[in-house]
Amino acid sequence: MDKVTLIVPVYNVEKYLKRCLDSLLQQTYADLEIICVNDCSPDNSQEILEDYARKGQITLLVNEVNLGLGKSRERALKQAQGSYVMFIDSDDYIAPDYVETYMRSMKSADYDIVVGGYTRDVDGQKTEHFVKNCDWSILSYTIACAKMYKKSFLMDHNIGFIDIRCGEDIFFSMELFVNHPKYYVMEDYAGYFYYFNRKSITGSMNPDKKLERFVSDIFNEFIDKYPLSSLEKDDYWKINYNYITNMVNALIVHGHGCKTKNMKEKYEFFMKDLHSKFSDYKKNPYLHFKNMKKQSLKIRISVSVLFFLNRIGCDRFVYYFISIL
Repeated sequence: MDKVTLIVPVYNVEKYLKRCLDSLLQQTYADLEIICVNDCSPDNSQEILEDYARKGQITLLVNEVNLGLGKSRERALKQAQGSYVMFIDSDDYIAPDYVETYMRSMKSADYDIVVGGYTRDVDGQKTEHFVKNCDWSILSYTIACAKMYKKSFLMDHNIGFIDIRCGEDIFFSMELFVNHPKYYVMEDYAGYFYYFNRKSITGSMNPDKKLERFVSDIFNEFIDKYPLSSLEKDDYWKINYNYITNMVNALIVHGHGCKTKNMKEKYEFFMKDLHSKFSDYKKNPYLHFKNMKKQSLKIRISVSVLFFLNRIGCDRFVYYFISIL
């Protein structure tokens, strides 16, 4: 039986940590290693982790300084003994058959990555979200969780996380994609429970946050490591599309209600950055609705409509309208 390492970064989650760890310990798959990384958590998470560590149930690492989610995962990855690894966020939890189900798919054809869906838990109300079998499940399904990775694939291709604290998984997903993993998508499984806490949602929707700047910085880091000129043409267009979807999300989802003056600044930054990074973006075939059959309908519609309007110089007015809602 192949060992699987479950990696759990921990920060300020004392209310949810036991639920997370207990779900890991209740797995039907036997050969598990659980590595928890306390990233300088200011609450009582350390005491909880020490109790599990004393019982020999987890391996506990403690960061001397706050590294952030991505770098904490990397630290654990370097020490992982498993042939396969999975990332679990410490306020989330997993179904008892989670690891066994992923491993069954992983071993069916010696894949590098297996992708599954997730169940969103908002105050106990659960909604399943499934993933389609296509490249977008690697590239634009930007969560590191709800996936199983062959550790050697990550290490051999030097795939990891960046220091930017917002959107680490965007960079990680692009790295996976451009290294062309052999992957399998479980289109009918959602055993990862993604807990939504209303307070954290409210904070993340603050229109004053300049998330478009974070997106730009993430892509700068990616382009430094993978120059766009070195990419295969289809990969280039998909990376370009991924940039656009993340920017549209930053402006429309996180920028609504920010007022016209602020949206004008955000929009002008987006357009300048887009032309700087992808001057030929108007040639991208994926900006057309008919070419994006396996992308989510909401993304297909919003991007294709906005960039049809962009071609005729009218898209800014949609963003301005969103800014006053």
